Amino acid sequence: MLTFADFSSKIILDFNKTFPKARLQGKYVVVESEPSSVSIPVINIYREYQEIKDYGKTLVSYIRIINDILSQYKFKIDYNNVYPLLKSRDFGKGEKDLGFYREQAFADIDIFYASDVGEVFRFILNSDDVDFDKMKKAAWENLNKLSNILVQLDDALNLFCLRYTTDYNASFLLSDSMQKQIIKKVGQDYFFAIPSSTTLIIAKFRPEYISILKSLMTIDSDPNKISNKVYRCKNGIFDIASD
Repeated sequence: MLTFADFSSKIILDFNKTFPKARLQGKYVVVESEPSSVSIPVINIYREYQEIKDYGKTLVSYIRIINDILSQYKFKIDYNNVYPLLKSRDFGKGEKDLGFYREQAFADIDIFYASDVGEVFRFILNSDDVDFDKMKKAAWENLNKLSNILVQLDDALNLFCLRYTTDYNASFLLSDSMQKQIIKKVGQDYFFAIPSSTTLIIAKFRPEYISILKSLMTIDSDPNKISNKVYRCKNGIFDIASD
């Protein structure tokens, strides 16, 4: 079995034989082919490789998946399958801006929109032929149809996380149903952390919880990182928390 590092290097070299504009960007494989682009977490590809224990089959499978998306001259959005995703404001930027459609969420966090096409997320681009108002409305409606439950991490601490692991856990922070849960558990003044896409941690507003949140973030194993900062929400206003 290849190590994760060796696998990441090899898969990019092999992808480049089919997709000349394939590259690693942070923890993602990014494949560009105008007017489309595809972003895939490397860890997702690696996990499939670990399951089937066949590098060749894994490579062929993801080449097919990427080709299926890039073969469309114009991206056809399925409004029933688009969701908002919270990411760092630096996400998608670098030597070449990928042109992801984004909106400011709070502090240094932006909202991106992506179509969940099974094995990968296809991020919506500024150049896509979509009704952006309709897309945003549908994305939040779709997220609010999903559910997750805040559970207390320790009986002695007012710290909460989500019971189920999903790729939308960070995004749940801004959903109507999650805000109701948060207010019920800790009130309208609280700390929170979103170290990765699958992790949301909520804490009652107590200064001593900042260091605990920072410690919890260091053990988050999801490679799809968002932020290593602790944030505060006070009466619906989100900002970076002060030590």
